Amino acid sequence: MSYPVRGEQPVVETLRVRAVPEGSYDKLLEFLRMYRDAAQTVVNELWNLNTKLSRKKLHELFYDRLRKLGFRAHHVKEVYTYAKSIVQSAKSNGGRRPVLRKLVARIDKYDYKLDLENMVLLLKLHNDYEVKLKLMTSEERTRKFRSWSNYELAVKYVDGELWVAVYFKKTVKYMEPKTVMAIDLNFDNLTLAVFTLDGRLIRLKRFKTPLRKVLTHRIWVERVQKRYPRSWRFTKGVRNSIEKHGERIRSISWDYAHKVGDLIAELALKYRSIVVLEELEGLRGNSNKGRGFNKKLSLWFYRRIQFCIEYEVRERGLRVVKVSPRGTSSKCPRCSSKLVDDGYRILRCRNCGFTGDRDVVATINLNRKLDCSRCGGLGVPLNAPKPDENPSGMQGNKDEAMISTYINLHES
Repeated sequence: MSYPVRGEQPVVETLRVRAVPEGSYDKLLEFLRMYRDAAQTVVNELWNLNTKLSRKKLHELFYDRLRKLGFRAHHVKEVYTYAKSIVQSAKSNGGRRPVLRKLVARIDKYDYKLDLENMVLLLKLHNDYEVKLKLMTSEERTRKFRSWSNYELAVKYVDGELWVAVYFKKTVKYMEPKTVMAIDLNFDNLTLAVFTLDGRLIRLKRFKTPLRKVLTHRIWVERVQKRYPRSWRFTKGVRNSIEKHGERIRSISWDYAHKVGDLIAELALKYRSIVVLEELEGLRGNSNKGRGFNKKLSLWFYRRIQFCIEYEVRERGLRVVKVSPRGTSSKCPRCSSKLVDDGYRILRCRNCGFTGDRDVVATINLNRKLDCSRCGGLGVPLNAPKPDENPSGMQGNKDEAMISTYINLHES
């Protein structure tokens, strides 16, 4: 069995750093205010139109007017493109006409020069003004980007500081996969299984998630909000405490997502795996398991975890495929009958007697779904046990239980 490799893929990453101007930055602040005001003008005019305008039409309407203000040609393109995206986003969400207050500007690659070796950024502003910025970051953070191409950046002025976000891109060639890595995400753990292309198990691994720690912070926030239902937004000490816990929630989830994404990507590279994830779009809206479940689901950071896994895996030249999660933890991998609970995280099939760890069952079914989608067949290995064969059951510690699930499925 083999899986097709579809040539090359672009990988995009953003470098965000604080910047300090060499000399006065009055002209840069003037440019940022001009940019904001010009974008607001375009927003106001587009808001009253009931039709979507093409880029050509936007160019015809605004190019000459904005050029007369002193903007460079590519500044103009960035202004009306930025304004159009703001209007579309606001209208799609049923919001009011946007009012722009932040000083931020997107700048095309033709309007800046970036020197990562010397950590210097030269910006070309309106009326042929220029400003040189020193990037305040370490060489370690920028080293990998020296072989990447950059195509755009954003400059932002907030609380008396300048921040620059540079968008980098590189093309990665896909490797020919030798194994399949199926990943099952749960509230309390992440389970992965590596299979050969003909369905044999190579590796099982489980990572704990810090969800309970996140929930502790969230419960504290809700208690405070209930205690001060009307005043917590206006009481500085209470509001700051709530914001502190919110920041802690974001920090915990992103730190975990980045670390586990990197670990999984390295493991996938070691085994040259095509990575299978669950397609979880719509899971939040389709949930009907009660308020407690929805609360957990709202805090569950599977999107962040999947984002980091997908990015890290693709950066290493490996493919990621998403399949439907329907039935992965409820369908018997031996006979496809419905599984029932038979103890803590153990599932049993009443039809064929199969028993197994819930998470390992899910990874097996995810691997089968990839087989189905790629090969057009059932995807069941030739050595799958017959329905009347007795299972071996699950005993011992967690790792042994995970392994025994697979043995149970394939013993003869």
